[in-house]
Amino acid sequence: MSVYLADLYKNPALSLRLRKPSYKNTFQFNKKHSNMRTTTLENEKIEQFLSLIPSFPKSVERSFYEEEKMKLFEALHEKELQEICGMNKEDSVRIGNIRKELTEIVKELLTKKDLDDSFKKYLAIEQEIENSFLGNQYIYVKQRTLTVKALYYHKTENFNKALLFTLEATALIEYLIKQGIYTLCTRCFEQNKNISRIYFASKQMELGNKTANSLLLYLFNGEYNEGLFGNIFRNNFYWSKNPDVREYFAHEAFISIVESTVKSNLNNHLDFLPNEWNIDLSFGIDNPDRQIISHWISVNKHLKNGNYEEYFDSLSSFFQQSYNKHYDILKIALLIDLTKLVIKLNVENKELITEKINEFFNHKISSHKSLYNTWILKQSLYNQARFSLEKSFF
Repeated sequence: MSVYLADLYKNPALSLRLRKPSYKNTFQFNKKHSNMRTTTLENEKIEQFLSLIPSFPKSVERSFYEEEKMKLFEALHEKELQEICGMNKEDSVRIGNIRKELTEIVKELLTKKDLDDSFKKYLAIEQEIENSFLGNQYIYVKQRTLTVKALYYHKTENFNKALLFTLEATALIEYLIKQGIYTLCTRCFEQNKNISRIYFASKQMELGNKTANSLLLYLFNGEYNEGLFGNIFRNNFYWSKNPDVREYFAHEAFISIVESTVKSNLNNHLDFLPNEWNIDLSFGIDNPDRQIISHWISVNKHLKNGNYEEYFDSLSSFFQQSYNKHYDILKIALLIDLTKLVIKLNVENKELITEKINEFFNHKISSHKSLYNTWILKQSLYNQARFSLEKSFF
């Protein structure tokens, strides 16, 4: 196993994790605007946006990925496992049961505060694997358990161990990919996404931005940049495998990373959410999901540059679309920044603006309400806005 890790560590981006954590929020609003009052244009745009809120459509409830494509991908995965790991039906059932047990542990790690019992269950499964599997089957099951172990340490805020076990899992995944289990490329993508989330959670914003940006440039364009963990990213052969699933994962990864940046900045009352990981993303737009993501990035660009007329126009246009509920987190991020902008510009009637936004969340957002509500409850200015908190997830 150490051989695989040594191979992974040849990636020069690994040296990034040895830097001291950066606690500086690198996306800060231009200081010259910090004490200014709104102009007539800005007031008009804010009032116009508020008047439009009741007309904004509710999120659409539909599958984020086509079921038939997923079934084809899973069938291909099973075929590769049979060829590379020699799995028969009995092996598949046995490994399937372990995966179900691990899934239940993951659910507990995401929802419970006391994680000791869940970790004990994990350790029992880990020991079972050590005693029951050999060869490629062992490596395949082991990489799945290591990601659960990494999640445990992430949730207990031992970020060094979370990173270590994620890297170990990535090394094993890459070994299996090179053996011919190309469907595991998505697992390699996922671990890099998790690494960016570990960095964000540990306030290492520069490293989180770099890893997230490099991952998305690769997923959307097949472009390699430093900051990715795994040698498969240097070879376009792997990027070309299973393009439908890779594209789906690009959309999912973008959403997930937005959620991580929102979480990492819930305590920053005035600073805007960091956007260095997405602000310079450039990619072709050949499907509706890429259009949504590109539109969201453009809203942030206008805000960062202080182009308020374009910002409010693009913001309103974004909310006028009935997007899939999986994109709710993008709306949440935009509205959090909007309320921060209202504070920055010293807009009057802040409470009315908050009331309108809260009403929107109550009736038009299908998921992730806890993230927005948690942020609202942290603002002394908006203490009257109280909603039931739901559990958010990693």
